[in-house]
Amino acid sequence: MINAGSNVFYRLGESAGVGEPGRIVEDATKWAQVCKHIAMHYNDGWNNGFHYNIKYWEVWNEPDLDGFWMGTTQEYYELYHITADTLKTYDPTLKIGGPCTSSVYNQEYTSGFLDYITQHNIPLDFFSWHMYANTPYDLFEASQLIRNLLDSYDLHTCENLNTEWNINILTPQRDKDNAKNAAFTINTITAFQDADIDHAFRYRGPQDKNLLLRLIGFDLSLFTHDGIYKTPALAYLALNYLHKDTPIRLKTPEMNAENGLTYLAGVSEDQTNVTILISNFEVSDTTFNLELSNLPWEEPYNIVHYIIDNTHHLEITQQTIGDSTTFQTQDTIKKSTAHMFRLTDQSVIPSEGPETARIPWILQIKLLDPIFTLLGVLIVLLLFG
Repeated sequence: MINAGSNVFYRLGESAGVGEPGRIVEDATKWAQVCKHIAMHYNDGWNNGFHYNIKYWEVWNEPDLDGFWMGTTQEYYELYHITADTLKTYDPTLKIGGPCTSSVYNQEYTSGFLDYITQHNIPLDFFSWHMYANTPYDLFEASQLIRNLLDSYDLHTCENLNTEWNINILTPQRDKDNAKNAAFTINTITAFQDADIDHAFRYRGPQDKNLLLRLIGFDLSLFTHDGIYKTPALAYLALNYLHKDTPIRLKTPEMNAENGLTYLAGVSEDQTNVTILISNFEVSDTTFNLELSNLPWEEPYNIVHYIIDNTHHLEITQQTIGDSTTFQTQDTIKKSTAHMFRLTDQSVIPSEGPETARIPWILQIKLLDPIFTLLGVLIVLLLFG
């Protein structure tokens, strides 16, 4: 992650499936000291360590689920209290937060947690939460709910962080791997632009080699275990082209993804590129009119149209020349589809996306969905309560 130029967000605690189920910290003071020394190792070089300057430290994971925390709610509050105080005493510049709840509607880990935090004057630099949503609008609404909740406690400087998100975990596996999830991804990240949220971390990047998880639909990855793109990863490629080449956002109405359609556009600072990204998560095929005025070019410019769907992997479907300060086009955007337009007076245009991984035939048989979903529900109940 460091070599890739990323900033590390460090979660303190066990990973799912490691160790005995029914986890609980018997000595919170000792555990907090271990956490401090982990931070010392990565930030101050302690014990042949590093100097990574990791700022964000999250305490535990989904303590509202039995599969991650078997203690009481009060015991988690106390674990957070001791850990936050210990880390802040070591380095006051660290950002400490939690409770990384699996549900923003669980009052014990929302208002109950915040009651404890404020009553005991405990450091809380960020409030973290997870959501695997049916729609992008669910994620938008949750982000607003948490921001409003934090503000109601006068925690106006406390950051609002989603530290795990994706499409509903009980969605069939093929719809996690195909263009439906690509449209879901672009819809969601577009909506996040207008949400009161500071960071949102998608779960997850690479796939592991567990075939059972894929069979029951629990593989949430963007890439295969050997690095091949899945179709949802193309959404990030398109968003990267938008952000990297055209970072100044063009004004649009608020995009909350309530109707499953979103659009996002940007221009480069030197006004050599304009990008428009349109996504349709779950609306029936829709005709749209795209019109741009006051374009900055007097000479002819390139208009390149890309599509992500189940047959196009961010491929160029049309390339024309514009010669007016106004551009207008009409097209149809199908369900589970994204369109990207690049207008540029440059000769270089974004590369098409790579070929994506094939979805195994057994995952494409819709008649098997109820069986796999039932297995998934049973495993969730068994592991997480």
